[in-house]
Amino acid sequence: MMRMEEKLSTVSNTVVTLQSRCEQLEKKCSSLENMLESTSQSTKEHIDKKFKYHEMLIRNQKWKYPVPVRTKDELARAAYDDEETNYIYGTSQMLKRSTEALVRGDFPDADCITCGDKGIHLDVDDGYPSFGDFANDELSHHWREFAAALKNFKPVFDVLPDDSDTFIAFTSVQLTEAMTLLVKDALMNMPFKMFCFQYNLYFHGGTSTIAEMMDNNKCLQKLELQQIEDMNTNDIAELCSAIHRHPSLVDVAFEHCFTSGSGLGDEMLHSLLGTDNLKLERLSMPNNHLLGFHNGFNVCTLLSDYLATNPRLKELNLIDNNLDDSDALLIANALRSNTTLRHLYIGVNRMGDDGAEALKRALYDGSSLNSVADSNHSCSIDADYDLI
Repeated sequence: MMRMEEKLSTVSNTVVTLQSRCEQLEKKCSSLENMLESTSQSTKEHIDKKFKYHEMLIRNQKWKYPVPVRTKDELARAAYDDEETNYIYGTSQMLKRSTEALVRGDFPDADCITCGDKGIHLDVDDGYPSFGDFANDELSHHWREFAAALKNFKPVFDVLPDDSDTFIAFTSVQLTEAMTLLVKDALMNMPFKMFCFQYNLYFHGGTSTIAEMMDNNKCLQKLELQQIEDMNTNDIAELCSAIHRHPSLVDVAFEHCFTSGSGLGDEMLHSLLGTDNLKLERLSMPNNHLLGFHNGFNVCTLLSDYLATNPRLKELNLIDNNLDDSDALLIANALRSNTTLRHLYIGVNRMGDDGAEALKRALYDGSSLNSVADSNHSCSIDADYDLI
């Protein structure tokens, strides 16, 4: 009798074991089905993107640039002066070249901002005055063709590797209201990773347009403004708000954007740092006439307090401003507790021996073993003097 009970117990245990294994197999099968479904969906999406890309190329095979580019002689006979003639001719050639590349499924430019990048560099020769609508209307048909090609360029982005650095840069470009709306609409949800605006700002809507472009591009990682010298307090507030709320922006550069004595450079730095949700890893503000004060408030105190919290910031560029020894002391004190900043560029300021000594001691203070231990061993400082 006991043997029968033992046999039944053994059979029961075997059944339980088999049931457990069946449950495990069912979970594995379910997991494999999910993986297969996910892989199938991913493969389908990849094939769809490839199909749309090749469909675009086939559709554009017979396309020819439809807008005639007038010669300089033709423009001169149309009563344009020499500057207008050169501007219109050069800009129309640039837009034609860029548009033709986009229609072919190619980025017109490469290696413009960082090594290995690809994108669109709309570069008009610097030095032209601000032309009226009469001259810019001559270019309206070229801008329409460019905007249409850009708007249909999304399939090219969809087949790029995820780590591709893509950019669009505007250098000395002049846009009327109608042209600005065309370009802004074409850039809607176009996933460029870098925006660059250089020299005088002739965008209709100015920084409001830039902020709107930023909001419409959730993939944007880098924003660079150079020599945009007509910004005011409202522009600063609008740009800083767009920077703060952007989900992926980590690299911001303002170079030579604020004039001497305006205090706007300090206001920009104050607005950027005066929030808890700044996600930047790189901040570059060279040649902006920073004084370290804004409306009676020491901006470098705010900067020092910010650095002491170990933010995400890995690189800070304050070259060619008006920071002095007291500012250097504040920054040096913050570096003693900061472990995230890797590079500080602070040359061409008004710092003397006291500032140099403070920064040197932040990197290496050999006065005692405790001082050595408390020194910053992770940051390098580029200044006008050797710190170590």
